[in-house]
Amino acid sequence: MILLLIFVGMLGSVIFISLPRGFNQLKLTSKKLIGLYLAVIWLAILWLPLGLFGFTNFIKAAIPVSGAMFTWITVNRQVIVISLMILYLLALGLTLRIRKFLVLLLSGDEAGFIRTLKLAWRDGSFGDLVRSWLAILEMVVAVFAIITGITAFNHLISNQTIWFISKGLINFVVPIVELKTMLRLFSSSIHFDWKSGRLWVFGGVSLLLTTVIGAANVNNGRPPRPQTIIVHRGVIDHNGTGNTIAALKKNSRFHFPYVEMDIQETKDHHFICAHDDTVSIPHKRPQEINTLSLKTVKKYHHVELFGDYLKIANRLHQPLIIELKVTNQSDKQMGTRFADQYRAGLQRLPHRVHSIGYAYLRQIKRQLPHTQIGLVTMLNFGDMSKLNVNFYTLEHYTVSNYLIRSADIDQRQIYTWTDNSRLGMFRSAIMGVNGQVTDQAQKLAHLKINLDRDRWVLLLNYLLDYL
Repeated sequence: MILLLIFVGMLGSVIFISLPRGFNQLKLTSKKLIGLYLAVIWLAILWLPLGLFGFTNFIKAAIPVSGAMFTWITVNRQVIVISLMILYLLALGLTLRIRKFLVLLLSGDEAGFIRTLKLAWRDGSFGDLVRSWLAILEMVVAVFAIITGITAFNHLISNQTIWFISKGLINFVVPIVELKTMLRLFSSSIHFDWKSGRLWVFGGVSLLLTTVIGAANVNNGRPPRPQTIIVHRGVIDHNGTGNTIAALKKNSRFHFPYVEMDIQETKDHHFICAHDDTVSIPHKRPQEINTLSLKTVKKYHHVELFGDYLKIANRLHQPLIIELKVTNQSDKQMGTRFADQYRAGLQRLPHRVHSIGYAYLRQIKRQLPHTQIGLVTMLNFGDMSKLNVNFYTLEHYTVSNYLIRSADIDQRQIYTWTDNSRLGMFRSAIMGVNGQVTDQAQKLAHLKINLDRDRWVLLLNYLLDYL
């Protein structure tokens, strides 16, 4: 937080110093100074989805989050994300419409805050708004090209010295590109006076700060741990139907450490093997399974009971990682009921349970203290290190080094899902995870990882940091 406040202060100073000669020699009144830094804070907030010079992932992984909050946000993620995207686009569009506000505010005119907003609105135009959006798109494309280009070069030439130079180059060049775009957008009059000593001091310190943060965010890779291979829904390379006893029987012969599968609770408290929260009922909208009785679900769909699946898994000596599915309509005592119903079967092998439902995991842990419980992420956000679980199953596309560091603080196991490409498998392994949930278990089993040769993959993490 202190680093973030320093960064915002430095950013405001760079913007002020970069004003044309005459503007930055004006005496700042307290009102103008407050207005300047409120505007800079607002710009920093708007820049969060665009990486904020590498701070976004750091901030996202540091947000305190309770178990109940984590579950609610994850269950309602689609509505929340769409709503936030709409609000963000509106806020960014309106801000671009009044993008000359800062120059007008810091001019010699003593116009009030509201009058300055009106002047900035009047100064804008539809054409200017379109050009502003294009400038942001140009920045995104440029940052993407810089990072992927440097990554591709490291893929072709494996050299540790080149690797460290590449990290420094990304951390130096990308913030300049983003800063230039921000300055260009939020006043057409802003320019760099390269003869200004203050500009070099403030700009240099700001770049140093972002470089340090960026360098800390991408690790240098870890010697890969032996990967725990977790067969996603019991299927390997599309050789069966997920979450079925037939697939379990077919693929347990490979003796992978775990088969991951999904269960849903019906309205009358039966647990069935199913991934999707809803089932289709003729002449009706899709219905959530936990609002229907087992008899109703069976009337329209083939159903396999979890109790039968668990018995077969125990007979085949195949440990499971069971994903307990959660919706807004899930029964409040679902975890306790699940543990009570399957207490004996769950303790025959080292079966595990993971879920987005933190409260249900804690219910299971209270009933079955020796059963390992894990938190599944769909959106990688928040500081989850204080949540009392044994392991994490993290969505692999947006997993960051900050998140892995916070989750790994107590040596808890970290898995990623669903890694099916060689690139994704390399990245997760070199970032230091303990295992991977995959539809391509054989591919992962035969994956040969060389840290010095494959470290280049980690440079792709800068796409998460800066975009």
